[in-house]
Amino acid sequence: MNGMASENGSFVNGSWLAEGQPFQTINPSTGQPIAEVVAADGKTVELAIEAAENGFKKWSKLSVEDRVEYLKRLKSAILSEITDIARVVATEQGKPYTEALLVEVLPAIDSLDFYISKAARYLHPLKVRHWQALFKNKMAYYRFDPLGVVAIISPWNYPFVIPFLDAVAALVSGNAVVLKPSSVTPLTGIKIAKLFERAGFPEGTFNLLIGKSDVGQKLISSNSVRVVMFTGSVETGKYIYEKSANSLKKLVLELGGKDAAVVMPDTDMDRAVNGILWGAFMNSGQTCASIERIYVHESIYDEFVERMTERASSLKVGDPMAHDTEIGPMTTPMQLNKVLMQVRDAVSAGATITTGGRTSENGFFLTPIVMVGVNHSMSIMQDETFGPVAPIMKFKTIDEAISLANDTKYGLTASVWTRDRKVTRKFIEEVEAGNITVNDHVFSFGEPEGAWGGVRFSGVGRTHGRFGLHELVNIKFVSEDFGSINSQLWWYPYNVGLRDIAELAGISMFHNNHIAKISATFRLLKHYRRLIKSLGFNNIIRNLGKFL
Repeated sequence: MNGMASENGSFVNGSWLAEGQPFQTINPSTGQPIAEVVAADGKTVELAIEAAENGFKKWSKLSVEDRVEYLKRLKSAILSEITDIARVVATEQGKPYTEALLVEVLPAIDSLDFYISKAARYLHPLKVRHWQALFKNKMAYYRFDPLGVVAIISPWNYPFVIPFLDAVAALVSGNAVVLKPSSVTPLTGIKIAKLFERAGFPEGTFNLLIGKSDVGQKLISSNSVRVVMFTGSVETGKYIYEKSANSLKKLVLELGGKDAAVVMPDTDMDRAVNGILWGAFMNSGQTCASIERIYVHESIYDEFVERMTERASSLKVGDPMAHDTEIGPMTTPMQLNKVLMQVRDAVSAGATITTGGRTSENGFFLTPIVMVGVNHSMSIMQDETFGPVAPIMKFKTIDEAISLANDTKYGLTASVWTRDRKVTRKFIEEVEAGNITVNDHVFSFGEPEGAWGGVRFSGVGRTHGRFGLHELVNIKFVSEDFGSINSQLWWYPYNVGLRDIAELAGISMFHNNHIAKISATFRLLKHYRRLIKSLGFNNIIRNLGKFL
């Protein structure tokens, strides 16, 4: 396609473009094509970056309050499209329609409300007091200034809520956005662009590039892009890290996890089974925060396995648009095969499947799998699975459980299931993860105030909440001095008097011995003329506590 304006292509500077090669998006329930979209060519990528640069110049000058007014328009747009967004997600990505509403659309609206309510407060200049006594006459504060063009490279497992909220956070912070959705779920990306178009965001502030990995590579290699927000695999995250080094881009990378759930003997068994079942199998396990390792105390292990097996086998697998479907298809055949390979390797090494593992000739379906007899020598307990598999191990003590939970290269989330507050505190303090939940799991991604991100191979930086906003700005420290003093104590000239003041000040201000402090303070008085001239009488009086 050449020279056509088409809503199956990219959205650049307020216009729809379709310059590039077409490709198909697939319905994972049937394995059949849904629609044909057009990948952005090199020229379109350049136009999008240029449009974002130009859009940023005006957008960044607006007050946060003015930007929030656009978010209100965006909320109106999304409220009129709730059911259609969920339908597109269910059809293109595969999660059940009801689940698409619960974990994608409604959390997006809630977080939009959060930014509407809180963004001005979190991005408003923050006044602080100078700690150093010599600087007390100055006024200090932090500014939170936008950085420029933000490239968002988003995943297929949550094709709406992740890119939508990343874009909202970047925009309300004053940045301009170029979004590249996953090539697996381009229709959802197009739906997002239409929402921003409908909300009337100024030209260039929000841009969409449809395409595959080559489009992402062009974005991260551009010196005009100042921030890259990426959610995806560790391998791609490392690649972005390396390619961004020359231009020292700001990176926010969420790279997945191998998240643990620890079940203590005093747990509420019904709650633990129900919660872990959902945490492991929701979205067919294709969630970075999915429970992929379950550690159960030996005293309740057999009962837990029996009940988990029974509940998993009863989950309804089928058409995502059916009202009673609980498990939809895997999103891609490649991911399905990866999961099956991990499962086969574990079984060959001695693991046992207690339920699940059936596939379908039509679509990319896999019934939920519960496994026992696993250990940490197996890939199923070390590498991210990203599928509906729940491997279960037993443990004897909380120390052993914490050691097992930490035995991973990842560190995104973890949960403990117990009524014991002492055990809970120990778990919270000692487990290495960016997010800890007690008697629940996964849900915290949907909490707008909760910062999201991990440690180690789970990535760098945070999204969501006040800390997510602060990842997207230049935290600028400002100190203002409009006083009448025309010299500062530490300025030239250096002489014996200044040396004496510096030596005595070190004792007077910082020594732990009060007699030594008082003695040095009195000896400083012989330099009172220079001190008053440089610091001002009032400033000295205000800071006497530092010297006595």
